[in-house]
Amino acid sequence: MNVVEEIKKKREFSSLPDSIVERAALMSKDDVKESRALLRKYFGVFLTNKVLKGKGSADEILAAHMSSKKRDYGEFYGKIFSGEVGSVVDLGCGVNGFSYSYLPKGVRYVGVEAAGQLVDSTNRYFRDRGFEMAHVMKGDLFDVENVLNILRNVEKPRVVFMFQVVDALENLERDFSKKFILEIAEECEKIVLSLPTESLGGRKKFAVQRKWIVDFLEENFLIEKDFRMSGERVIVIKNKTND
Repeated sequence: MNVVEEIKKKREFSSLPDSIVERAALMSKDDVKESRALLRKYFGVFLTNKVLKGKGSADEILAAHMSSKKRDYGEFYGKIFSGEVGSVVDLGCGVNGFSYSYLPKGVRYVGVEAAGQLVDSTNRYFRDRGFEMAHVMKGDLFDVENVLNILRNVEKPRVVFMFQVVDALENLERDFSKKFILEIAEECEKIVLSLPTESLGGRKKFAVQRKWIVDFLEENFLIEKDFRMSGERVIVIKNKTND
């Protein structure tokens, strides 16, 4: 049994793409315990029984997920959206799909998520509620061409969500998020990033200046919005040529 198979013997990692597990193993020098700890930080910690089973109301499921439990989605999306939107492509979506009813009416929603269990539970929710304009697919954000193909095939104007994914990308490959944002910006009209301003449990607040990413965004894009809400800093950007 190779190291990827050994890591994926744990149920919480069993449905992750091999490419992500391989990257974690490489960073951890094939140490299974360290690889699992790294993956658990960004994936396993979110997979509660309520989330995995997808039972209960959408609000109950959103409240059970560590990254979404503090958001008032009505207010949250109200501050993000302005003007027309055709599609939302939600990268590293977690359980955001369960907030679909809070999005602008008639919008197409495509989520990309590494954890296959979340993909299955969210798509089951969409089917049960008859949300035909929404679906989630399993994918690795490091497969940039796949993300670009998704963006090329959805309705304009396209808004990309990157909620609390920058840290995960950077921990797996330094400066990848900069390259990634530059590439996907060519195939969308706006990108919405969020950065945590407190620990997942909310017990510890920390500075979130993130000068390196903010300077990069200011240099390459127009900052349309920059606000803090529910333990997150939210930045909405668009291409300068789109202004």
